[in-house]
Amino acid sequence: MRSYLLLSIVTLIVFFGGCSSADNAFSDSPVDLTASSEAYRDKSQKLPGADRSPIGMNVNAVVDWSTSYPFVNIVHSARPFYAEREGTTLTKDAQGWVTSKTGPADIVSPMLWVDDNKMLPKGDYTVMVDGELDAQFGCTKFVSNDRKTGRKVIRIGNDQCGLYLKIKSVNPKNPPKNLRIVMPGGICEGDPFTTVSDASACGARQYLSFADHSETILFNPEFLSFMRDFSVLRFMDAQNTNGSKVAHWADRAKLSDATWMQKGMPIEVMVRLVNILHADLWVNIPHAADDDYVEKLATYIRDHLDKHNKVYIEYSNEVWNGIFPQARYALEQGEKRGLDKKNKYYAAWKFYSARSVEIFKTFENVFGGTEQLVRVMATQAVRDTMTKMLLAYKDAYQHVDVLAIAAYFGGAAGGKDAERVSKMTDAEFFDYLQKETVPAAIQEYRMNYAIAASYDLPLVAYEGGQHLGGIGNNVENKALVEKFQRANRDPRMKQAYIAMYQGWKDAGGTLYMHYAGPDKYTKWGSWGIKEYLMQPRSEAPKYDGTLSFIEHNQPWW
Repeated sequence: MRSYLLLSIVTLIVFFGGCSSADNAFSDSPVDLTASSEAYRDKSQKLPGADRSPIGMNVNAVVDWSTSYPFVNIVHSARPFYAEREGTTLTKDAQGWVTSKTGPADIVSPMLWVDDNKMLPKGDYTVMVDGELDAQFGCTKFVSNDRKTGRKVIRIGNDQCGLYLKIKSVNPKNPPKNLRIVMPGGICEGDPFTTVSDASACGARQYLSFADHSETILFNPEFLSFMRDFSVLRFMDAQNTNGSKVAHWADRAKLSDATWMQKGMPIEVMVRLVNILHADLWVNIPHAADDDYVEKLATYIRDHLDKHNKVYIEYSNEVWNGIFPQARYALEQGEKRGLDKKNKYYAAWKFYSARSVEIFKTFENVFGGTEQLVRVMATQAVRDTMTKMLLAYKDAYQHVDVLAIAAYFGGAAGGKDAERVSKMTDAEFFDYLQKETVPAAIQEYRMNYAIAASYDLPLVAYEGGQHLGGIGNNVENKALVEKFQRANRDPRMKQAYIAMYQGWKDAGGTLYMHYAGPDKYTKWGSWGIKEYLMQPRSEAPKYDGTLSFIEHNQPWW
């Protein structure tokens, strides 16, 4: 993170009147977001939907450094407020808004934090708040102050970072709440996929500015336009599934939370997104979630998800993967239930299988059957012993609709093949990808398809794509990291992706969930299908290859 001393600073002291909870769409009172979305969707418009694309998408985590930019109000993905230095204590309300502070340090929250100006959604953002805000907006330029409405406008995109908020002081009698920092422009009624600058672009249709409708127009049209090509959205990262601390319904992410980074995207927002897109919903149940949570989640989805959309149900994520807390939880629960006296890992696998079936049965009871459900049993692609045990334990396969694996290619390049790969030219590296890693992945697809078919189940990919990242000490191998990032930007990656998808299809696979949406590349991996939301298709070979495959392949199953 760059030093704050290097940032340009705009100091704003803003005084706003409060609003009643009835005026606040993100209050704790129930809000039917799925109904409100109807006003912004032209129902006659033909959208991709689950029956038109063989590729789904993993939605990125809600974080300030993500370059997916899903929300019109960027505060939703901001970092939770914290004291800039030690020695200052903050008091927050239940939603996470700071109500008082003791000590000299400022309260800070990075809100758009990237180090490449071209990745930023630039423009004049409107600042609105309930209460009194004494703040500095780093990296921005002051544009205007409307004394009548109290709204301020700041310009984002002049610096190499986006927005770094500093709250200087808090009046406990009128603290700042419901802060909104809203993208420029708006939409024409009926078209949530296109940003327009003003009413002149709408003709006879009503112009809905983001600033005036920030409580109901949640999604950045650029984000919706990107997502509409994908049939299913998996919210594993967006829900903060790995290591989730959610155990009870009261613990869940809520619409009224000051930001959605800490607990993840609320279920109301996930359902609204897929309803707008006519896509299917893939939810991941937190590993420690109790039965009441599962029942209430299923009930909300049943009551609000469009009836033509399906819901994929997966218990946690990669419960076999020892780097995640849910794997330790499964080991503990397997031992507690006494599921295997000889092998603790078998006990953990059996627990995952059994708990998955318990969750599936709750959804079946709530939905009154399985017609709208897709019950997912996920496994590690290279471990056929695990896969067979998960499906066979107490005849779990009879309660499962799909077997799911991670369908990546290229993982060996950052692990066992790293030394050899580091000596390759870029041309030799692509030859290695095409002739070794993609064929090896396809062999895994075939093995898992055979197992799935033996239980009369389709094979899906819960994640997939290139897996070019350093393992262990290779994370710090700068030359190797640079080679992987060059490969992800190289036009030849398009053909590697098409070969991967075609190999998946030929091996018998069905739905393929790419991992993941737009995100910048780091030493930890180049996971984004493109590096930032607005990046042109011509500059993003993985995205280009994916769209090319979609354009030439209707679902074949």
